[in-house]
Amino acid sequence: MVASPQLLRALELKAKLQGHGHANRGDAPAPDSILTLDGLGLEGALPDGGLPRGAVVELSGPAGLGQITSLALHACRRAQAQDERPWCAFLDPSRSLHAPGVVRAGVDLERLLVVYPAPEDIGRVAVRLVSSGIFALVAIDRAGVPGVASPPVATRAPIRWPTVVRRLALAAESSGTTILLLSAAQTHAPRAENARSVREGQGLPVALRLELSRPRPDELRLRVAKDRRGRLGHAVVVPPLLDPSRIPA
Repeated sequence: MVASPQLLRALELKAKLQGHGHANRGDAPAPDSILTLDGLGLEGALPDGGLPRGAVVELSGPAGLGQITSLALHACRRAQAQDERPWCAFLDPSRSLHAPGVVRAGVDLERLLVVYPAPEDIGRVAVRLVSSGIFALVAIDRAGVPGVASPPVATRAPIRWPTVVRRLALAAESSGTTILLLSAAQTHAPRAENARSVREGQGLPVALRLELSRPRPDELRLRVAKDRRGRLGHAVVVPPLLDPSRIPA
């Protein structure tokens, strides 16, 4: 489903009428505060065996690594199965998300809201979605958006991503939503006018930062690069995602 401004306002109104929202559960992870990724073989690398609910998680990897999107879709599938709110949202300003890949990942399209915000509006729209309390998971594709480690767009001011992430984190604490930031890692020396954006991107105030790489065509490597409680786990290597045989029933 593709969102319109009217739909976003309706979702916010629905959340208020239904009284959605979750209280902050504190630092100790309760059993229902973790979004598990069963069947992918990644649990051993994650500090709590899954992704934290009510927090911002960054998925980072080389530009063009489709496995980042694949992992986000697998997380969406699990959220649809586990959470009492079976809706997910995907902010896709570059319009790179394709329905066949979404279906292959096992995501229910009827419970996935796809939003195509203008790049300069992505932060504001994301905060509105998370604050609504309706979505179990919100994925934000920030690769290639101004303010990220990529060539700047002269007609738009860079987004202050640290500020956006702090606002998202506050909204997530109240709603219990898992937020996934899909980021492209910097692999070359940045231009001088983009250096500040690169520095900001490397220090985003996220609860968990996962770095993904593809050392070989038949391997996916995941490493915990940042954890809010300092638990930097060992890396794991698993087969690539989006293999239909690896999608649990």
